[in-house]
Amino acid sequence: MSTGVTCLHSALIYRGREEFTAAVGGFVRDGLASGEPVMVMITPEKMGWLRAALGQDAAAAVEFADSGSAYQPQAQVTRVATSYLHRLGPRPSRMVAEQALARRRRCEVEDYMRIEAAANVVYQPFPVSILCPYDASALAGDVLLACQQTHPQLLTGHRLQPSERFTDPSGFITASAAVAQPPLSAASYSCDTAADLAAARSFLRVQADLAGLEDERAENLVLAAFEIVANAVFHGKPPRRLYVYREDRALVCHVHDSGAGIGNPLCAYIPPGGDPDQGRGLWLARQLSDCLSIATDATGTHVRTFTLLPEDPAAAQADTRARKG
Repeated sequence: MSTGVTCLHSALIYRGREEFTAAVGGFVRDGLASGEPVMVMITPEKMGWLRAALGQDAAAAVEFADSGSAYQPQAQVTRVATSYLHRLGPRPSRMVAEQALARRRRCEVEDYMRIEAAANVVYQPFPVSILCPYDASALAGDVLLACQQTHPQLLTGHRLQPSERFTDPSGFITASAAVAQPPLSAASYSCDTAADLAAARSFLRVQADLAGLEDERAENLVLAAFEIVANAVFHGKPPRRLYVYREDRALVCHVHDSGAGIGNPLCAYIPPGGDPDQGRGLWLARQLSDCLSIATDATGTHVRTFTLLPEDPAAAQADTRARKG
């Protein structure tokens, strides 16, 4: 399955343990038989499934990683994977990557599918075959559709087939982010000139403290949102305004300016080079945020960062009961 030349990014849509272990186990065994290093990032439960299916000797040859750590925050998975691939150099390899999407909030799932789209560009320089399993018994239909739109190939049985629904990564990222207007109750601050930036940083810190964020998460929020505000001041058009509000059990920092949008939708996902104008601020904001969304409409550009807030125990229990019922 590995070309040995460039990235092959594929998805597996499966139901249950048997389908998972048959397909993923076959993918891993084929790689090991070809002498390819194999890294598997999945939940501990599925590690147990796969180890049992592979047997002790084959499982010992696989590098396992807990997806709960590799995907926390979600943007970290790119750093984990690229670090591993750089370590291997030009050697062909394989990777299996699945996080527990069914446990994620809606904003996280939408954000993750944009990461999947960008993966087709991020990993293109590496000779790696990547398989991303998706559990059809636990995920909504729109997520499975997005899976097919973000993976050029689908693994069916032991055969790779082109995904007829695959979409250009830049186009998918642009189309998947809808404009959301800030609520009337949102705290806001006008940021039209560079002189407003220092006060904007103080405003963000106050909002983070009011939300009860711990020091490190508060600092990450301030740094991420400040990068976006600065980007709007130096590259966008007035009027420019910063809003902070709660949505989907997250604290949202929403920066709106009247510019025509981001030139390259991938700039928040691909590590920038030495040119500070090549999306460095957006890329840094993406690393510091739990989720990020960039959208445009007739009024201009909307960039939103999401910092997840702890779930309310009563609300979480009610949500669990609703899913079971």
